[in-house]
Amino acid sequence: MVWPWVAGVAVVLLVMLISSNVKVSLKVVRKKNNDDIVLDIQGVFGLVKKRFEVPVIIFKSFSEGVGIKTEYVDKTKDEVLMDAEKKITKRSIKEAFDIMRNLLSHCFQFNEWLLDTLKHVHCTRVVWKTNVGVGDAAETALTTGMVWGLKTSLLGFLFRFIKLDTRPEIMVIPQFNEVKFSTEVLCLARIRMYFILLAGLHLLFRIIKIKDGWRTWQRVLFKA
Repeated sequence: MVWPWVAGVAVVLLVMLISSNVKVSLKVVRKKNNDDIVLDIQGVFGLVKKRFEVPVIIFKSFSEGVGIKTEYVDKTKDEVLMDAEKKITKRSIKEAFDIMRNLLSHCFQFNEWLLDTLKHVHCTRVVWKTNVGVGDAAETALTTGMVWGLKTSLLGFLFRFIKLDTRPEIMVIPQFNEVKFSTEVLCLARIRMYFILLAGLHLLFRIIKIKDGWRTWQRVLFKA
């Protein structure tokens, strides 16, 4: 009979799917007045490739906020699925904060869920390079030490929650007798599809456990 073979193949494909890794690459570049943020997501053995890119970030003023341009790209088809220009202001930040607070209040122990999920994330590479100069050689040397300390503190805090599979590559290059600041961060991470699906189910159970939790999440996310 054909059906047992079809069922067997389906089970094998399902096992391969949930055991596959979802790989994430985050690159952040800041040079002079130019900013570039690129987030690449790859899954299902490379068959799914998505990119979220912020090629333009413009600070206008404290009253007008920050203007950003975003692009959502399907790398498998090499086409832009969506692009938009947005403005981040005090009002939009407050609205986002209120939305997040509303969602978290309708989820049972969200922080516990988040920390448990992060335990399954493996960071496979971290490269953080910074060039810094403040014009004076002595002050540049002092600033270099401060930047180095800040980096190690931030990474130390982050890797309390995420497993680090490699030694971070941290570089702080002093630019003596010139005013300069540029930084470039590359972070590669992976997590198995199984843990993503499991985390999704756990989150759903925590939302349903709170009164009106599911309705609130539906209403807020659908409105967004």
